[in-house]
Amino acid sequence: DGQIAAEAAARIKAAAENADQPFFLACGFLKPHLPFVAPKKYWDLYDPKTVPMPQVTEVPENAPSYAPQFGGELRQYSDMPREGAISEEDTRRLIHGYYAATSYTDAQIGRVLDALDATGARSNTIVVLWGDHGWHLGDHGMWCKHTNYEQATRIPLIISSPGCAAGQKSRALIETVDVYPTLCELAGLPARDGLDGSSAAATLKSPDVHTRESVIHVYPRGERLGRAIRTNRFRMVEWKVPGTNASEAEYELYDYEKDPLETANIAAQDTETLENLKSLLAQHPEAIPQLSAQKAAAAAKPGKSQDRVAMFRKRDKNKDRTLSLEEFLSDQPDPDEAPKRFPRFDKNGDGVLTELEFVTSGKQTESAKE
Repeated sequence: DGQIAAEAAARIKAAAENADQPFFLACGFLKPHLPFVAPKKYWDLYDPKTVPMPQVTEVPENAPSYAPQFGGELRQYSDMPREGAISEEDTRRLIHGYYAATSYTDAQIGRVLDALDATGARSNTIVVLWGDHGWHLGDHGMWCKHTNYEQATRIPLIISSPGCAAGQKSRALIETVDVYPTLCELAGLPARDGLDGSSAAATLKSPDVHTRESVIHVYPRGERLGRAIRTNRFRMVEWKVPGTNASEAEYELYDYEKDPLETANIAAQDTETLENLKSLLAQHPEAIPQLSAQKAAAAAKPGKSQDRVAMFRKRDKNKDRTLSLEEFLSDQPDPDEAPKRFPRFDKNGDGVLTELEFVTSGKQTESAKE
């Protein structure tokens, strides 16, 4: 990370020599990812006896058994137990290390910003600091990322831009797909059509302005996909195999106003909120299988499935990742027989075809679901 900061500083200096030419620099730091290694002075910033320990160490009550995970990445290290609880001593040492690694990276970010200040270009430069995932530190007995819970899905995001509010916080929701259109608007550039994200520039200028009612995030467990809707107060997770009927899904629901530490899944108790959040999830396209499933389908029908993927995407005129009956019938070589195939392909009976249903002609084998 020190080398990355030095290289970024050098490139900023080089860009300043051609001040009439706009520049873009993406600078990715590794820490505080495992292993938690940092120079001693950053460890010395914290007293291990006073670092905050996890308040809840049990999985949420009534959560599906497959929803949590317990630190597979961490447990690959030789001094960590392969399974079972991690001791209080090790928990404290790991949290201490996380803090040290975070502070080390903070110092490297400071070096990059100092280099920008030295060029005199800071007042005309947009700076975005963000992370791509959160991190469990023993909460719920979980470690690392790879869940749909708050500690794994909430990320840091700080944006500094000319003409925007400085030193303020906002409770407005934002997704990482919003960063690109936000930068386009701040830079006075047109955003291309068909983006999943939307600009949050209005929030940066007035922190009380909310540009989203909810955000979506996704993480799988085996063949199931957990699709989650997060509002300011609630999170709902729908667990099901992509392409299957919603009646087969299992749900999690958490109320962060009453239960900020996610101690209990209340999906069975608060059905009104659950239905409201289901309606928000329904505004998003049905999930398509992961790439491995498409490869399996292609392997099942060599030479044909790949062509059918292209056929599906050509017919998907509105790019919603499903085919309506009208889209399915477009340019069919046998218009009299084609309508009979549609209900056979529509395996879950929802009136549209997913890519997997089309590619496999509705014959979703077990190998195509893996």
